Amino acid sequence: MTKLKLVTSKLSPFGHRVEMTLIEKNIAFEKVEVDLTNKPSWFVKDSPLGKAPILYCDDKVLFESIAICEYIEEISSSQPLHPQDQYLRAWNRGWIEFCNGLIASIFGIALAQDEKNFQEKINETYQKIEVFEKHLNPQPFFNGESIALIDICFATAFIPMNHTQSEYGVELFNEDSKIFKYLQKLIGLESAKKAIPTDYNQVFKNFLQRKNSYLFQIHKKL
Repeated sequence: MTKLKLVTSKLSPFGHRVEMTLIEKNIAFEKVEVDLTNKPSWFVKDSPLGKAPILYCDDKVLFESIAICEYIEEISSSQPLHPQDQYLRAWNRGWIEFCNGLIASIFGIALAQDEKNFQEKINETYQKIEVFEKHLNPQPFFNGESIALIDICFATAFIPMNHTQSEYGVELFNEDSKIFKYLQKLIGLESAKKAIPTDYNQVFKNFLQRKNSYLFQIHKKL
């Protein structure tokens, strides 16, 4: 069996999705967390884009979270995370790309440096949430009764989104929406609980402070 080592950072939703995939597939792995503000030389050498996560497979390395998750899916037949139907699989992959854009918008809120950009990113995120809400029909998962990779991806987008709303008061969704019920289902997964660090709140706050973001500035005044 290939020995797997996941190198990630505590705040990375892309690292969280790889870790959740490994947990859902019941695959043993070692996890190493790196500080992306002070990257080790070995990480710089082995990560072509300088980003986390990367996955060591024995003496080889993979980068980019979806490529890693697809590899994990292909090396293990337990708990399939992609639909067998070819159209549905492609449909899922399209929404995974949409999810990546949603993550970018959510972190755009966190990184905004002024009120104008802050409001623009909130509106951008809200518009994407509305689009997804129209297409969402959880049963209880995106494809039906079984969890899939698309659910894992949205779980790791919803975690910072939910945190931004619950801890910093940025209203992005209401409790009557389909997306809120779906969100609660996903962030309640054992794999999500295991993948998210226990000090996530502090890690998120430190990130905002380090970036001196508008969100940090207005929250500091409260």
